Amino acid sequence: MGTPLVNSTAKSDGKTRKPRASRGIFERPAGSGVWWVRYHDEHGREHREKVGPKALAQQVYRKRKTEIAERRFFPERIGRRDVLLADMIDDVLTRGKHLRALAEYERAGRYWKATFPGRTLAQITPGDVERYIARRAQDVAPATVNRELSFLRRVFNLALADDKVERNPLRKVRFFKENNQRVRFLTDEEEARLRAAIGETDWPFVAVALHTGLRRAEQFHLRWAHVDFGTGILTVPRSKHGEARRVPMNDAVREVLRGLPSRMKGPWVFPSATGETPIDPKNFVRRVFLPALESAGVGDFHWHDLRHTFASRLVMAGVDLRTVQELMGHKTIAMTLRYAHLSPAHQLEAVQRLNRHATGTTTGTAGAASGEAAAPAAQVPDIAADSRAGDRGRTGDVQLGKLAFYR
Repeated sequence: MGTPLVNSTAKSDGKTRKPRASRGIFERPAGSGVWWVRYHDEHGREHREKVGPKALAQQVYRKRKTEIAERRFFPERIGRRDVLLADMIDDVLTRGKHLRALAEYERAGRYWKATFPGRTLAQITPGDVERYIARRAQDVAPATVNRELSFLRRVFNLALADDKVERNPLRKVRFFKENNQRVRFLTDEEEARLRAAIGETDWPFVAVALHTGLRRAEQFHLRWAHVDFGTGILTVPRSKHGEARRVPMNDAVREVLRGLPSRMKGPWVFPSATGETPIDPKNFVRRVFLPALESAGVGDFHWHDLRHTFASRLVMAGVDLRTVQELMGHKTIAMTLRYAHLSPAHQLEAVQRLNRHATGTTTGTAGAASGEAAAPAAQVPDIAADSRAGDRGRTGDVQLGKLAFYR
């Protein structure tokens, strides 16, 4: 078991006292200079720890005995190595290769690594995160900050599950309240200008978005195997929520897809130049879509607003919100309710339907004046009133009726 630490002192008579081993620490192997501590917890279980120098071993032994006496001893924490935030982020990204939000996670991971270089998980406090929020909110939208916070929260939650950290500082951090009710849709005039600016070669990208409401990733990763002209259905194998959904094709979409040069030539509906991969949506938007918007004079418009246009036009055409929810692939009706109130022009058109012709609005009692025969009055049997019931009058109160009679 090794050589125990001994105390050798000399008696006053000059004789050497018999060596006495110090309690709770020992050297192993003998002569190595590596010292261990040994102690028993409140349940009588023995614990051993490899420490190092004997002076440090004595300190650790006293500390453990104090923790046990004060019921602050947790053996699962012993030997826990402080993990760097950067290492934990890499671990989370490695385990999340299958996630649809991987690209967003990678971007957030780069920001957090640059913000806390060389910091361990245990060294990051809620105050550190709040100071990051204050700086970051000056450059990006609240929703972007929330996405980055969500990723860091995921990192700490996985670290907690792996027993690499004792707490999650994000639990005490308040996220921004987001306002996702922005609805911007193309008018007919803007659509005509955009089509002229983007050209007929690239217009099918926009046309499919306007008539299907597909999300950008869903559309640009569409395969011909997912297009069924027989049933008129586009299948999205894995939507934003991880489930398959099916979108019907109208005649406009059928015509556009049938005319694409990629048909019968490869697996992708919108292929890249090589045909082996789908076209990069970010590259298309930056290279083609945004310049076309500027040329057409269409401001404050993003690619996702084509999806808003699809839903808005359905609602303005009288389609009920439940059907719009199904076509958009929304999990809850709350996401669809943003389209319940549309442009002021459309609302004005709706209330204008209440207007009448020059004759004006008629009341429900004008039937006889307009020549309509009044319905015969119903025959009510004449029942004698009970004299003891009193005169209830219009109020139905007996006492008030009597007061009115004597007045």
